[in-house]
Amino acid sequence: MTRIAITVLTFGALAVATALGVAWFAVSPPGGRWEPAVNSLALLAGITGIFAERWATQREQRKQAIESIRLEMARNRETLDGEAFRPSAPPGRRVYPRLIQSAVDSAFASGALTPRRDAELIDLLHRWRSAVSSVNRRLELTEMLVFTSASTESAERFHEALHGAGSFMRDVRSLLDETQTYLDSRTSD
Repeated sequence: MTRIAITVLTFGALAVATALGVAWFAVSPPGGRWEPAVNSLALLAGITGIFAERWATQREQRKQAIESIRLEMARNRETLDGEAFRPSAPPGRRVYPRLIQSAVDSAFASGALTPRRDAELIDLLHRWRSAVSSVNRRLELTEMLVFTSASTESAERFHEALHGAGSFMRDVRSLLDETQTYLDSRTSD
């Protein structure tokens, strides 16, 4: 409410001042129009500057959010390509590293991405966020099962399921590829 009131007061005062400046310019004698002209141009520059500053700030926030997401995706790629997730890794009890999604969450919470401009990216990131939550939850449940079981059979079955043909990790890697490709294509924005 306070922000709206300040915005209304600011723009209302600028609009009135601009109207008075234009009226002053119109009624001034031909030799005395420099002062109202300068006044009107200064007000116009002030109004334009407010919008330009807001636009620049939003653009910078969006750029920082996308760069953070890009770095987070690269970190997740390293995690998925790491020793723990390699098919050649020996099956056994282990604690798997988790995928991270803090930059994606931060981008959503800050409003740096706009549905009008970033609809496709937002859709990809929602799917990615859901996949990360699913992977981390599955790893957590599986680790509890594997570490509480007396036999190593459950760890071997999980290893087979993790790297099998129908593994959910293939879909996660595919979604990561898709998201990174999209982000790389948007570097000029």
